[in-house]
Amino acid sequence: MYVLTIMPLPQMISAMPTLVARLASHHPEGETQTGLRSVHILKVVTPGELAPEIQKPVVSLILQGEKRLLIGSEVLRYRRGDTYVSAVDLPTRIDIMGCSRKNPYLAVSLRPDPAMLADLLKPSEAPVTARAPRAFAVHTADENLLDAYRRLLHIIDRPGDLDVLGPLIEREILFRLLQGPQGPVLRKIAVGNGQHDDSIARAIRLIRKRYTEPIRAEDLADAARMSLPTFYRHFKAETGMSPLQYRTRLRLYEARSRLLLSKGPIADLAFSLGYENASQFSREYAREFGGPPAKDRERLRMTAAPHKRGWAR
Repeated sequence: MYVLTIMPLPQMISAMPTLVARLASHHPEGETQTGLRSVHILKVVTPGELAPEIQKPVVSLILQGEKRLLIGSEVLRYRRGDTYVSAVDLPTRIDIMGCSRKNPYLAVSLRPDPAMLADLLKPSEAPVTARAPRAFAVHTADENLLDAYRRLLHIIDRPGDLDVLGPLIEREILFRLLQGPQGPVLRKIAVGNGQHDDSIARAIRLIRKRYTEPIRAEDLADAARMSLPTFYRHFKAETGMSPLQYRTRLRLYEARSRLLLSKGPIADLAFSLGYENASQFSREYAREFGGPPAKDRERLRMTAAPHKRGWAR
């Protein structure tokens, strides 16, 4: 009789950082693309806030260290053995905590394949759209999920095995996530691949395309194929912010990324992002980042380091 043997949970978690550190050893810090296109490894040795960014749908498992995410008004903290899943593009601020050169932050991220997710779903498991679950979630990984990750990491630097087994283990990871508490989030990605495209994802794509332009709330509701009140309710339930707050964060995060390279007047930056006056831009920027853009530009240039430029795994 075949018996499946799984390594004890503490031993399994303790073993994986060594695997990841070896895979990322040729980079002192930063993101490493593995031989499997959908899988990346992130290594950070200096604690602090990363550059805010619009985080695309991702599955992330922390193997060492701790991270704090700010999405809308919601703060998420997760650490070793926890997984984070997001299903839509989300303006996100990220703090990496408690890391050092001796004990770096280590995480493995996977970009979920919508077609693979859709294939794994049974017809009876199609997402229910009457209620709008959060489009992001953090949960502790169970032993079966961790074991799948461990096996994936073992074969990542063995191309002969990875070509055949990598996609199979990736499929297993997504299957186990679908069966767990993060399943409702991942099902939203699967819907986005098919004919029943996810309503809020459609509205987000329109906001991202036109975030520097005036855009009517009615146009967003039409894109989502919802009444205006229903659209507002679903958008906030899923993303943790209103459509206007979402657009504002798109503008502000883009502004902060441009500040390091910009030498012109702050007003020019404000107008390029769709603001009608520089004063409104400065107020919103200070509210989000704790200081006016001109001062923040000086501070960013003094403290900028390669690891601060936008990894959100």
